[in-house]
Amino acid sequence: MVELVTRLDRRRFAPSVIVLHSRREGQSLHFAADLRAAGVAVVDLDLRWRMLELPRGLVRVARAVRALRPAVLHSISLHSNHLTRLGRWLLPGRMRLLAAIRTEYNAKQYFFERVEQRFADCIVTNSPDVGRKLKELCRVAPARLHVIPNGLNLERFSHNPDPGLRSRLAPTACRVVAMMARVTVQKSPNLLAEAAGRLKQNGRLPADVRFWVVGEREADGMQEKFEAALVRAGVEDQFLQLPQTPQPEAFYHAADFTVLPSLWEGLPNAAIESFAAGKPVLLSEAANAAGVVTEGRTGWVCRTNDASHLAERLGEVLALSPDRLTAMAPACRARAADFSMERMVARYEELYDAELARLRAR
Repeated sequence: MVELVTRLDRRRFAPSVIVLHSRREGQSLHFAADLRAAGVAVVDLDLRWRMLELPRGLVRVARAVRALRPAVLHSISLHSNHLTRLGRWLLPGRMRLLAAIRTEYNAKQYFFERVEQRFADCIVTNSPDVGRKLKELCRVAPARLHVIPNGLNLERFSHNPDPGLRSRLAPTACRVVAMMARVTVQKSPNLLAEAAGRLKQNGRLPADVRFWVVGEREADGMQEKFEAALVRAGVEDQFLQLPQTPQPEAFYHAADFTVLPSLWEGLPNAAIESFAAGKPVLLSEAANAAGVVTEGRTGWVCRTNDASHLAERLGEVLALSPDRLTAMAPACRARAADFSMERMVARYEELYDAELARLRAR
């Protein structure tokens, strides 16, 4: 979102950002500084996501939107989709509303999407698989549905800004495995801990393998679950947990490969970032719903929410020679090139222009 907003052509677009959740929901606003530095106004509503606060949330969102008076309102999260569509009657009449579906939904969420999708002028998703489900399960008309894959700053992730990172954090490691993800139910780092524990129990986990889990700790109980899994598995000394970083690219370059055992995903940015750094990815079937990984060429796939199968695949990858992993780098970088930031921004600008043209034609 930050890359999109800050790269829009300012001769044609004047973007602002409304943030629903921050401190009261335990959410970080670390991205706001980059937006403000680019001259983008940031309105922080700091809402609680509680049923009793829903009416107040609808009113506050409506007030914020009316104050900005946008021609196009692009909602990019599940909660913002709910609030903008349920409160559409409070919003300016002469405005186009775009709702974004940026991750896989469960059955309940698809049900609500089927009900609410009619209140948006169009729907945008980053995943072809999610797009198919929106048409089949939610009856979104093809003319109102747009699939725009995520974009990535390829130049940024192709270079290593900290070549000494690995030697500082894991000086004696034979392998470094990185998981670049928030500590949430969706990402489920506990599955990686359980898989490592199974390998250790079977004598297949070398003592000099190190795992890095890098990302925010969100307030949903997963941190405690992750720590408990490490203790049960007896692998605490082989895992290093680090907070979110302004230089994620350095961790990709320092690792031999990355892991993403998510329970659901749309189009996982972490996989694309890993490819851009030339590193293959071991990910769950759910994380590969958009088909980002080609088995054995740019990475490997394990069954979703299956620590035993993740352990099996993890053991296979750890047994590969360093030369074999390095040889996968060109294919990874070629795959990342399919997701350039310039291509994504251009497609969104085309969509915004089309919606503005429809608004003028009314």
